[in-house]
Amino acid sequence: MTLPKSGPDEAVQSAERVSTLELFFDLVFVFTVTQLTAALARDLTLTGITRVVIMLAVLWWMYSGHVWLNNAVPPTTPARRCLLMIGMAGFLVVSLAIPHAFVDGDSATAFGWGYLVVALVHTAMFATSGAGRAALARIAPVNLASAVLVVVGAYLEDTTQIATWAAAAVVQIAAPHLLDAMRFPLRAGHFVERHGLVVVIALGESVIAIGAGAQGLELDLKLIATAVLTLMLCFALWWAYFGDDEESRTAEAMDAMPLRARSLRALTVYGYGHYALLLGILLFAAGVKSAVAHPADRLDAAQACSLAGGLALFLAANVVTRFTFRIHPNSYRVGAVLSLAATIPLGMFASALAEVAAIVAVLTVAGVLETQRYRDPREAAAEADPGGNLRV
Repeated sequence: MTLPKSGPDEAVQSAERVSTLELFFDLVFVFTVTQLTAALARDLTLTGITRVVIMLAVLWWMYSGHVWLNNAVPPTTPARRCLLMIGMAGFLVVSLAIPHAFVDGDSATAFGWGYLVVALVHTAMFATSGAGRAALARIAPVNLASAVLVVVGAYLEDTTQIATWAAAAVVQIAAPHLLDAMRFPLRAGHFVERHGLVVVIALGESVIAIGAGAQGLELDLKLIATAVLTLMLCFALWWAYFGDDEESRTAEAMDAMPLRARSLRALTVYGYGHYALLLGILLFAAGVKSAVAHPADRLDAAQACSLAGGLALFLAANVVTRFTFRIHPNSYRVGAVLSLAATIPLGMFASALAEVAAIVAVLTVAGVLETQRYRDPREAAAEADPGGNLRV
């Protein structure tokens, strides 16, 4: 599958910067993360987690389709901009329906038809790209199939609804392989920056979870301490993702790859990997709401595991990304992932504040050790003398 090269009106996009309209679209999409967090916090059971995992998969892969398309076909024309606005409206309807999508027929119906709008917008934008009828004939049935499954699932209940929506997610996940997306044009800098911005916005939603958990509570020392410490955890996640100049290093690595290898790497790291990152943020944010709401109380097993497990999943996905692009070090991050399990009993048998404080300690120690022992190899090279020896 190939798309036409950028025309004169898209020359500015060659700088590989994400447009403000794309960022606007991402803000609306991340509202789904807020709603999924709220749904998860209310139902931290196996059934509740399964529902959120499936809804996030359905939404993430459709969002990813928009990212891939806008990477090659920037929203620079009035028609494309208006189509993105319609897509935002679809995502907004889906977001509003999320809290009760599995228990209320009207909400499920709104979720299904809102998703159909998003899928149709993606198909219509592809049609405006000039890719040709053959390419459009391949992508339209896949989008329609997944959307129809979501709409049909909206009229079902319980296990059949879950299974139907899971099938829709499978269709979307299989789509890049069915459509030979490995030959899809990809601007690495724009692609990496777009996903980084989504991560930043999602982390911002974790900060909102702090405020949501603290609503209506007396602002005492324990609440302040828990809120500040959970903010430090959000900062630790930012540091893990952005603090090592990872974005520019991965973009450079992808730019050096042949087209097919670059697209495959983008699919694995930014498709599967960032789905895990977002799921980790979701679980963490749900745990944060419980911890801030009851800082001096014990957490139940699900809440304590959500708090530490979400962070562990985020860090594990980040480590896999770094390994994939041969970015080091990673040993301290792996150690932090394993150590987070030891903080769960503190939340269950001591207090939420105790678990949060222990997690902060684990991540702080790992970060300090990593920073002291290693540094960016490009900085080291810049300090080398003409003979190649490092200056002391």
